[in-house]
Amino acid sequence: RGTGGCVVDAELERAEGETLDFQADIMRNGVKLIYHESPSRASTNPDWIQSTVKLFLRPGNCHGAQLKQPTLAWAVLPVVSRMQLNGSFDSDKSDTWNTLGLLDVHSILVDDGDTVGHREVNEVGTAEGTSKEADNNNASTAALSTGFFSVTAANTGAVYVFEAPSASQRDYVVRGIRDVICRLTYNIMAGNVDVMGELYSEDAGQMTGELPSLVSPWRALGDVTHAFLDRQ
Repeated sequence: RGTGGCVVDAELERAEGETLDFQADIMRNGVKLIYHESPSRASTNPDWIQSTVKLFLRPGNCHGAQLKQPTLAWAVLPVVSRMQLNGSFDSDKSDTWNTLGLLDVHSILVDDGDTVGHREVNEVGTAEGTSKEADNNNASTAALSTGFFSVTAANTGAVYVFEAPSASQRDYVVRGIRDVICRLTYNIMAGNVDVMGELYSEDAGQMTGELPSLVSPWRALGDVTHAFLDRQ
């Protein structure tokens, strides 16, 4: 095989490593963001509410009586601190945690109306030898960028608005979530049982005091695949 194939393999390996690093980071440590909550229709206050939160990725569970999908979960810092102090994660409390199924994410948009993936194409296209004017345009765009991004839910159409400390941190979060979703859906369709140990872990059930079940990995994978196809 030529050197071109080796370069592609190395690039895929690097991308896989970055996705796994982000996945481990957001599951273990969470990501600190500002959550901009729109006023409810019943509220007399028209202002948006800003609160500092931590965003986590929580694994699902395909070994119990009911399939539990991986979710994005976020809460204000005092709630997160109590969770870390108690050593348990109860994201089912709707009054303290906001949740969105990972596979329910329809789109993620950044503040300048473009997706991170599209911006990556523009940045990669700025190779050595391009005009100074093009470089200046890219610098101006970066200077105007902020940390805002929004996540749209597929099942309800709800839009969740977040703000990262910087544009680079925002891109880290948006790109990471997008890559985790792509990797998960690929593994589900490819029938890769290894994905069970990452995002459909028995540990999710053990944290609630439930004993792990004796459901076989292939049976569990079938349940996950059917649930995924039912959503499409």
